[in-house]
Amino acid sequence: MSSATITVWEERQRAFVERLGRRGTLGLDSGTMVVIPSLSFSMAELAKITGVVRYEERLLYMLLQLRQSELRMIYVTSLPIDPAIIDYYLRFLPDPDDARRRLQLLSIHDPEVMPLTQKLLRRGDALTRLRALVGDTDDAYVISFNVTNHEQALAESLGLPLYGAPPGLAWLGSKTGSKRSARQAGTRVLEGSEDLWSLRAVEQATESIRAHAPHAEAVVVKLNYGFAGQGNAIVELERPMRSLVDSPTVFCAANENWTSFEAKIQADGAIVEELVRNEGMVSPSVQLRVVPGAPVEILSTHDQILSGPESQVYFGCRFPADPSYRLVIQEAAIKVAEVLAGHGVIGIFGIDFLVAPGRRGNAVYVSEINLRMGGTTHPFWMARLATEGVYDRATGELVSPTGPKRYVATDNLYEPGLVGTTPQQVIDAIDQAGLGFNPVTGSGAALHMLGALGAYGKMGVTCIASSLEEADVLYDAVVATCRAIQID
Repeated sequence: MSSATITVWEERQRAFVERLGRRGTLGLDSGTMVVIPSLSFSMAELAKITGVVRYEERLLYMLLQLRQSELRMIYVTSLPIDPAIIDYYLRFLPDPDDARRRLQLLSIHDPEVMPLTQKLLRRGDALTRLRALVGDTDDAYVISFNVTNHEQALAESLGLPLYGAPPGLAWLGSKTGSKRSARQAGTRVLEGSEDLWSLRAVEQATESIRAHAPHAEAVVVKLNYGFAGQGNAIVELERPMRSLVDSPTVFCAANENWTSFEAKIQADGAIVEELVRNEGMVSPSVQLRVVPGAPVEILSTHDQILSGPESQVYFGCRFPADPSYRLVIQEAAIKVAEVLAGHGVIGIFGIDFLVAPGRRGNAVYVSEINLRMGGTTHPFWMARLATEGVYDRATGELVSPTGPKRYVATDNLYEPGLVGTTPQQVIDAIDQAGLGFNPVTGSGAALHMLGALGAYGKMGVTCIASSLEEADVLYDAVVATCRAIQID
């Protein structure tokens, strides 16, 4: 591209990336951070998630970064955030009042199930308000949950650079892109095929798996841009082989069928891979960060807690991943991340693995790349920022001033009795039970997604302790306390 064709925004974006190359992550600790916590996926996929609009509150852990005295923050949401929730997050900081002065909240009062970024782009009044909050500064930037063409359009409209993988590289985070990047990195993937755009192609790929892996009992069809397992379908390989649509099939999302699934395959593509039914099979993940000019940074490893059909749906996580494979998946993740960085990816993302135990040790496969923040991003950063911990890559531990920390986390703590409660009621109940996070011990429950309580009886929690056993006990106590809350 010649300099004559580079737009003003592209020049600003290039300067921002160069600044990060010089300063590393310190380049994110000053200036004005504009947080757009938009889940920019198809509305059909978003509609599968209960209380999805309130998932915009998952990135409120970023408020703890206001510990950096030179950082301002603007946090944008579809719906207003209860002031009690903001007070709750700011109490994790040494000077909540100073942090509050550097924080601006903007709500557009729009409950529609639609990515926040798309709402902003159609609302000129909201963009005007957001520009006014940013002000006349050259050190502001946008950070979002994931980056699509909509996030770039928003950044261009605001005249601000964007921290995240360029939207032109989004395909690297698709199921197809994941398998190809893994192969390029020299890491293992399960038997299967990718880049499929019709039911006939899916059927042919299924027949190929049966031919190459006659022991296979079932396959998983995964939509290229499904997330949290909601875009998966499990097909049993009965003998004799039936047609795809006549084979016993379980869709991981409610109200899905082959008619609706076929339309999504034709729109976004899919992959098919063998479903390995191994009693000891686990699905850990690795979170990484890429900053230009710096080595790939390992942020964390987790064992994912999965539910739903054949454990295909994400429910929560445990940190850190099991020591028997923790460092192995770290090294595999670095190889894949270096491939992604070579394509120009920057920002935070995750890589999911499958680990199958065997007589000769663990077999490790790359499952998928989530080129975005994910379900393990906010628990880790909440634990890291609250405990002032540092991740030790050599051991895979989060080491705080009070010792190594572990945690159990979920976005899906659901109790029918919580419907109608307020965030303050739940915060008070957890505190009164002595379960809240204690900065002196560096342990306790850190709550999130509290805005979903009143309408859905749903919230999230990260239970931080010195051992996973203690974290499990803490989680059970939090659940018991929530069940005991009485609405006045």
